[in-house]
Amino acid sequence: MIDIHCHILPGIDDGPSTMDESVEMCRAASADGIRAIVATPHFSHSLRLVHTTGIRRLVRELNRHLKNAGVPLTILPGTEAPVVPELHEYLAKGEILTINDSKRYLLVEFHPHVMPLNWDKFFLSLMEKAVVPVIAHPERNEWFIRNIAALYSAVKNGVLVQITAMSITGQFGEEIRAFASRLLEHNLVHAIATDAHSSAHRPPVLSAAVSAASEIIGAERAMELVGKIPQAITEGAPLSVPEPVKMQMETTTEKKWVRRLFH
Repeated sequence: MIDIHCHILPGIDDGPSTMDESVEMCRAASADGIRAIVATPHFSHSLRLVHTTGIRRLVRELNRHLKNAGVPLTILPGTEAPVVPELHEYLAKGEILTINDSKRYLLVEFHPHVMPLNWDKFFLSLMEKAVVPVIAHPERNEWFIRNIAALYSAVKNGVLVQITAMSITGQFGEEIRAFASRLLEHNLVHAIATDAHSSAHRPPVLSAAVSAASEIIGAERAMELVGKIPQAITEGAPLSVPEPVKMQMETTTEKKWVRRLFH
């Protein structure tokens, strides 16, 4: 399994504080069957450590520690990027890392309560430059929970979606679990990731989520969300994913989104 969203680097954001804690998280991930993790610290323009040079250095250091400790797991570089107007500029200057520095797939995060205007058109402008947005944990975003049609439209246009393992297993609550299930049912999920921050409270574990997802979409499809698709993403390879399943629009807001993006 490959985890494309994990706060695994020490002392850089709200993940582990020390290298020892990072190694402990990696031990847990390896024991769960994860063989590669994309380190995705929250991007901060004001903190130099979270720029590409600092991330690459910490990735090298952590991989060295894992080799010395005999942990069979590889750390890859990345960033969890905020959806802000300056994103194009940050990418052009090389201040934000795409997933595994492939220059093709970019993990992006929205504010949990406020959605920027014209974000959908902004994503199209990224894709025009061959950068594919991968939306991090929309099932935990209040706006997407109320506006699933917007997510459907984005996926129709080529945007990818990553949901969190603990969302599927219900550890973030029943509403989030139910919405994550609905996204899975409608082919609106392309990767399951841990979004881990520690060994205890937000652990790097995928197997329980794969089991839960298998009950919804079948074991083969569930494994693709932690294997085949994340591997292609880390390799920067082209992807062929299932078409999202059309759904009955449940609110006037959802109907407006479909009209806006398809007419």
